[in-house]
Amino acid sequence: MSDAMLKMAGEADDALARCLLTLCIDDADIMMAALLKGADDARVVLTSLVMSMQDMPQPGRDEGMRILERDLALGIARWGCTLRPRTRERFVQAVERWHARLASLPSANPDSLRAWLTADGAYTLLTPGDEAWPGGFSDLDVRSDYAPPVCLWVRGDAGALTACAEPLAVVGSRGMNDYGREVTSAVAEEACLAGHTVVSGGAMGVDAAAHWAAVRAAGSSCAGRCGRTVAVFAGGLGHIGPSCNERLFAAILEAGGAFISELCPDTPPLAHRFLLRNRLIAAMASSVAVTQARLRSGALNTANWANELNRRLYAVPGDVTNPSNAGCNALIRDHRAILLADARAVDEYCHPRHAPTARATPNEP
Repeated sequence: MSDAMLKMAGEADDALARCLLTLCIDDADIMMAALLKGADDARVVLTSLVMSMQDMPQPGRDEGMRILERDLALGIARWGCTLRPRTRERFVQAVERWHARLASLPSANPDSLRAWLTADGAYTLLTPGDEAWPGGFSDLDVRSDYAPPVCLWVRGDAGALTACAEPLAVVGSRGMNDYGREVTSAVAEEACLAGHTVVSGGAMGVDAAAHWAAVRAAGSSCAGRCGRTVAVFAGGLGHIGPSCNERLFAAILEAGGAFISELCPDTPPLAHRFLLRNRLIAAMASSVAVTQARLRSGALNTANWANELNRRLYAVPGDVTNPSNAGCNALIRDHRAILLADARAVDEYCHPRHAPTARATPNEP
């Protein structure tokens, strides 16, 4: 099996290598991000990782580990940091976990692995070199406590990810009242009618209202000039949910939108992954609008990421006696967000109106 694994690593292209490296990690992983920042490409990381596995000859294992540690140190240095002894210890432990994941692969045949990782072509794979890769994700590679996606799984039209140069993210609480629904729908619909892409998280409440508004815009009389909508999921695309949004998900795809995830299709959407997912929503957008949020809403985590990544952050004010508006009101009070005073004044919170760009054709995995 060791020879077959090494042969597979040598034959893997960048997309397959990145998929397998994603399979090794549980979530956004700083160690893996540092390796990819320090190595020439993902194939070098995969080959070195396979070389260093337990059933490989000792000289190859030592060489593989030496290359991994070299690229780790170089990647960390490119962030302006230094590899510390404690970090090296944690890295060795991480490599052992990654070895176990690679050892459990169902095949060492590259074609079989591609079919397995894409559900026989149901998903498109994107890597940072692809035309449809969102440019904003590069901002997650500038600090050692961020982590850009290793690759993306896409269902639907991958061209939706780059159909708008400056997408608008619309986020908020799952527990939405009529006011939140009205203002969310107005913001998202006006943005799509102006040609902009609306990004959200596919959840109940504000997310669903934003996606539905985009879908309605796409079905209007000016459909050819309307933007589209992209849902970013916390788990793999084999676990999209909630189930109550199934009709919405079908409508998003029908309207030319897309689903994306940075995790392998079978990865479950555990609670902590929603917070990690929020960094992708903020990074993909140029402006982020929080339309209704409680003080403990996950949308405030997205707002934090928006500020960290220097995105334009807007918040919709609301009734100060209603807890559903407390998060937005706090963002405005603390001068962390711009007050969004008119939900239909799209030119105030988006870049100039435009027609969506032509649909990109991503590289096949």
